Amino acid sequence: MPIARMVALLTCILVVGILGCGDSEEERKTQALNAAQSWAEETTENTELVIAEIVTLVTNDVPGAYLLSGVIAEQIVEQLAWNYSEPVKTTENLYTVSATVSAQATLDFPLIGSKTYAARLPIDLEVDVSTGSVSEWSADLDNASVGEK
Repeated sequence: MPIARMVALLTCILVVGILGCGDSEEERKTQALNAAQSWAEETTENTELVIAEIVTLVTNDVPGAYLLSGVIAEQIVEQLAWNYSEPVKTTENLYTVSATVSAQATLDFPLIGSKTYAARLPIDLEVDVSTGSVSEWSADLDNASVGEK
């Protein structure tokens, strides 16, 4: 076999080997997004903590709403909606994903009547793609919002 053919063959084998090793960046981003969605939607403890954060946002922002915190929590549970950012690589195995949860609550105040409030809470997730799980999370209270609809 001529040397030029051997070099070409070895180069092809090397390229295929490099491209075939490990996951592509898109696959790793998909893994990070899937882990973030699983964390948000399947973990009861996390959902309870998120609901508590939203209830606190509403009750702190709406005068007298603390009296209705149980009603607010029930309504929020029924209509949590999640949106996710594109995963951003921070290190070899770590990605950050912003998971934003939103919900509405309708409160019936004496003398005032019914008012509907919308709450939005971004949560910063650190995802370890080597384990396929969220390793850390924190509510981004600086960008949280509550407002009357």
